Amino acid sequence: MNAPPTSASPSLWPFESAASTRRNLPGANSIGPVDPRAMATLSDDEFVERVYLTLLRRPVDEEALARARTRLADGTLSRAAILAELMGSDEFARIRAVEDGIAMALAGGPQRGLTAPPGDERPIEIPWALGRARGAKRVLDAGSAFAEPAYLAALVALGADELVAVDLVSVEIPGLRAVVADLRDLPFEEGSFDLALCISTIEHVGFDNSVYGIDAERDDDGIARALGELRRVLAHEGRLVVTVPTGAHEEHGWFVQLEPDEWRARFAAAGFEAADEETYALGPEGWAAADDVAGARYREQGAGAVLCAELTRALAGDSRPDGAARAR
Repeated sequence: MNAPPTSASPSLWPFESAASTRRNLPGANSIGPVDPRAMATLSDDEFVERVYLTLLRRPVDEEALARARTRLADGTLSRAAILAELMGSDEFARIRAVEDGIAMALAGGPQRGLTAPPGDERPIEIPWALGRARGAKRVLDAGSAFAEPAYLAALVALGADELVAVDLVSVEIPGLRAVVADLRDLPFEEGSFDLALCISTIEHVGFDNSVYGIDAERDDDGIARALGELRRVLAHEGRLVVTVPTGAHEEHGWFVQLEPDEWRARFAAAGFEAADEETYALGPEGWAAADDVAGARYREQGAGAVLCAELTRALAGDSRPDGAARAR
């Protein structure tokens, strides 16, 4: 996915890593409701750790913990105020947008005309992709290493008979079979999957991945080779759901952004045709569907526009394009 990791050693399941490092909080490991009296007995540090894990889905950073500790001690901040501040933050608004979208996608199927608050593109891409994943029995997720925990949990909730996560780094994801592999050379037989999901990943193939702690040489044919491999491992009626940054043609060293028609040409050259697609743009009020995304630029917080596409194998001839076939 686009956003680089915050550390060299990725945690593919931040909830797990957080749970293993935080204190043994009262009721933290129980399934039933936590006794309010037990919550009242938590120390200030334990309380702050608990609410960060609950509301922001991540461990509290040391600076925020120290600041909260000081303000709680001198009476300038209450525990209720901490809850109010976190729930009013942009970070919580983003998490809610992602999880609201996931809930709608899992319950209602394919989503169109999505909206999301200002920020990165995940609240658009994830629901769009997941809504088209229901009912698939053999699912491949490409580029799972730095995926959103809520997205990975939703993949498991699909109830697929086979669920495989592939990435260049070794990871453990509860409920998924993780495979270390390059998208340009997938270790699966032809027709192994009914559905492949590729959220903000294909644009990185063949580019500088050192930002992710991965050493790989540049490959100008990387995207074409990866698309060819994804097509190869799909069943004849299989689908590829892909999301990519789009707008103006830009190269950023660690990924490329192409114009919508450039992406469509890449998909067609790999032997795909579009069953459904939408483009979205980020405006002052947030994300919304947009027909014209020409000139959209990649920004500090992420893409200025995205192309979401559901692709099927082009049936004419059923042959892979030149260079896409894998030597065996």
